[in-house]
Amino acid sequence: MTAFVGPNGQGKTNLVEAVGYLATLGSHRVSSDAPLVRVGADRAVIRAQVRQGERQQLIELELNPGRANRARINRSSQVRPGTCWGSSARCCSRPRTSP
Repeated sequence: MTAFVGPNGQGKTNLVEAVGYLATLGSHRVSSDAPLVRVGADRAVIRAQVRQGERQQLIELELNPGRANRARINRSSQVRPGTCWGSSARCCSRPRTSP
């Protein structure tokens, strides 16, 4: 198990949400991709090095609000984002509750 611990506002939730998006091709928080892109930016990129046993892949997802999202595996030509589904581990997050 991996835990991300730190003060508020340091990006822990953003990191977990990016990994979750990579695993499911969707956000648990919002129904469209637009809120996942930083204000003022035209796109967001999720890039992850994924290893399963001896197999290693670089997965890149480009979120383009209002347009088709794009994906690449191992810097190859673009593939459909659904091709990446299942290439990464699943994750979940839960806010810490006070005792």
